[in-house]
Amino acid sequence: MNGMKPLILITEDDRDMALLNARLLKRQGYNVLITFTAAEAQVLAYENSPDLFVLDIELPDGDGFSLCKEIRQYTEAPVLFLTGKVDSKDKVTGLGIGGDYYLTKPYDRNEFLAVIESLLRKEKQMKKKIDEVSVIRRGALTLKFSEKKAFVDGRDAELTTKEFAILMMLVQNEDKELTYCTIYESIWGMSMNNNSSALRQQISRLKKKLDEDEVYDFSILNDWGKGYRFTMK
Repeated sequence: MNGMKPLILITEDDRDMALLNARLLKRQGYNVLITFTAAEAQVLAYENSPDLFVLDIELPDGDGFSLCKEIRQYTEAPVLFLTGKVDSKDKVTGLGIGGDYYLTKPYDRNEFLAVIESLLRKEKQMKKKIDEVSVIRRGALTLKFSEKKAFVDGRDAELTTKEFAILMMLVQNEDKELTYCTIYESIWGMSMNNNSSALRQQISRLKKKLDEDEVYDFSILNDWGKGYRFTMK
């Protein structure tokens, strides 16, 4: 989410309603952007990456369904349709093209705020689960796949892309010895041809950057003439 306060983009052709909803949301501590057309919404959505969208379906230059499809090309942020259309077919359409909730006008303000809070909470929980999957922790060592970074006791080890790839491969095969050839061919994408010096140099720099001798709870072991193994001490 954007900073401490989630950012919500309201796209609504009824100016009075848009301003009213914005005031309600700001009182709850949210940051709010207001647009009155689909074209302006697309620009602000792309530039500001809102945490949640409140979309009217009937807009002066298009409709909320088409706008939702455009938004879904670059964000999975929750979409709440707020509209006077009560036909169940519209609800099915809205949810089918990527909407997360559908409120019809007139609506209860407390329900409106409760839905916003619920959608943001679910999105936060989902992102947390994704982050947990994309992060590996082994004692003092933390690997973050999306950033391709390794941290030791919170310190960025400042690994190169190749060093990170080697470390990740070793960690994912914890306590399993990987031969020089296996590592080299996987990381370099070619046969080692009995020349392991490049790999040994990479491992040497990697171990130095990790300061493994100072950490004490993990180690990269070398079985001379065979391969390397990551293990917890």
